[in-house]
Amino acid sequence: MSKSSPAPTVVSGLKQALVPHAPFSGMTAIDVERVVRASRIRYFAPGEAILTPSDTRPDHCYVIKQGAVRGERASPDGTLRAAWELGAGEMFPLGALLAGRGVTSHYRAGGDVFCLVFPASVFDQLIAGSAVFQDFCTRRLAHLLDLSRAKIQAEYAATVTEQRGLSTPLNAITRNAPVTVAPETPIGDALKRMEELRIGSLPVVDGESKPVGIFTRQDVIGRIVLPAVPLSAPISSVMSSPALTLHGESTAGDAALLMARHGIRHVVVTSAEGQVAGVVSERDLFGLQRLSVRELSSAIRRAADLGSLVQSAADVRALSHALVAQGVASGQLTRMIASLNDQLASRILDLVAPKHDLSGLALCWLGMGSEGRSEQTIATDQDNGLIFVPNDEALPPETIRERLEPFAREVNEALDRCGYPLCKGGVMAMNPRWCLSLDEWRVAFWQWIDRGDPQSLLASAIFFDFRSLWGEEGLAVQLRADIAARAQGNPRFLKQMSDNALTNRPPLNWFGELSGQEDAAGVEGIDLKMSGSVPFVDAARIFALACGVTATNTVDRLEAAGVRKGVPADEIRSWVAAFEHVQLLRLRTQHRRASGDITASGAANVVPLSDLSALDRRILKEALRQVRAIQQRLEMDYPG
Repeated sequence: MSKSSPAPTVVSGLKQALVPHAPFSGMTAIDVERVVRASRIRYFAPGEAILTPSDTRPDHCYVIKQGAVRGERASPDGTLRAAWELGAGEMFPLGALLAGRGVTSHYRAGGDVFCLVFPASVFDQLIAGSAVFQDFCTRRLAHLLDLSRAKIQAEYAATVTEQRGLSTPLNAITRNAPVTVAPETPIGDALKRMEELRIGSLPVVDGESKPVGIFTRQDVIGRIVLPAVPLSAPISSVMSSPALTLHGESTAGDAALLMARHGIRHVVVTSAEGQVAGVVSERDLFGLQRLSVRELSSAIRRAADLGSLVQSAADVRALSHALVAQGVASGQLTRMIASLNDQLASRILDLVAPKHDLSGLALCWLGMGSEGRSEQTIATDQDNGLIFVPNDEALPPETIRERLEPFAREVNEALDRCGYPLCKGGVMAMNPRWCLSLDEWRVAFWQWIDRGDPQSLLASAIFFDFRSLWGEEGLAVQLRADIAARAQGNPRFLKQMSDNALTNRPPLNWFGELSGQEDAAGVEGIDLKMSGSVPFVDAARIFALACGVTATNTVDRLEAAGVRKGVPADEIRSWVAAFEHVQLLRLRTQHRRASGDITASGAANVVPLSDLSALDRRILKEALRQVRAIQQRLEMDYPG
């Protein structure tokens, strides 16, 4: 193994080799120079050991200048197996250097490898003095994700009008001192104050300035004029209570989502102590975006016919593009899309229901799959079902199904016209198999849980993620509670689900590199849904069922079940960050395919490897390593 220190003539060349890679790309020139001048170049021949497990902290930090370094771990029989691979620009061994311990893996050259090696003392100085270096080393995945999100946002921003984003904190919008009144304030005095200050809302607060309600201009006619309420009456008699609130550090996107869900125009903003800090209105948010979430929500609620809803559905897809450009996080973005889709489906049901005889029935329309998890992107088909409970218990379920079939079919076909294709597998309410009484649904779930055969496991990936979209929500809540108790008491079924989930391994080859599938034209691509997000969804579902968590959203499941299982918080955060980044890459891929930027054949979620930048590849590898990590957790929970 040859060794040398960088001569002055090659210092600039080494800088150029480092600067394109994180974290050096964000560090000061002085700190980069410190690394280069304290370093020497080391060569490792193919297969040569670079570091081996020991009890002492490594003396140096390594930065790969050229080649690939393979990480190996001992299997139960003692043989070394490749666990991951590092490429140009990556550093190691960060965990050991940060923790002051020896390495636990074997680091081996995967070919001719050249590394820039600098002393651990310089590493320590950078940790103490460079915020960028410290941030990268202590939260490597999160740092890379930040870089990628910024890059994606910049790409989208180039195609839309520049505007303040929905990621804007509410305390940056509510700059004026809050105007409030006490509950006993006479209505006349409150109205006079609103008129003098030309404000549209007035929070009502208690003695500690904490909100107990809110009154708005829209309430005047319906709550004061028409009922002829005297102006001497207290404002508390006509206010809306409780007031819907958000913390000042919440974003405009959070406020838009809250307005859309509840059909309101004002959100009270509170301080850390819970006191009123201001009010954000629909008009405030309107200035942040050309296509308002609240306006789109209102348009859906007001739609008088299917044609209007078809246009609204197209607007939802257009809005998703603008929200990415504004930097809205993928988790919040998919929830927004799902919320708007929920409202669209609900409005279709409201329009269709009066055309059919639904009397004497308690009904609940179920959203399943990605819609049930509030994780819809713009390329999604239908997965839904219907629960019914008749007033007349003697009425045969078959008779009710025949009566409901035209209603369900019209709804499914309307959703299809709005751009949500009919499910190829027939998982729709118009299919008699998925239009069932509450007792029939229970029987179906009990059979899936008790049998655990391949068909039952396939069903669990769709039906166990249901939630109510329309009708009697209590039917869905009751069914979910029953399912949670039944599944939690059947460890054999959970083991079968785990075994099934583990058949879907991440597309990383033996060396830890991305390994896609080739299409007919020889283009290699990765299905970001099946290989990226589905493993997280499957694991979260199993963890939730095992812990009795009734949430359906993947992030909510991971966080709630992870705490109950005692999973370290940083491990949960890594799972969530990786999952949400894959979701963002899926959405970007869908947008690019829809616009024709990706012309290679493949499904909506398949991204050609040639379409990924070096940063995209590096972060996708990190995300898929988190797939490996969460699957290793499954293997520990359900061994054998």
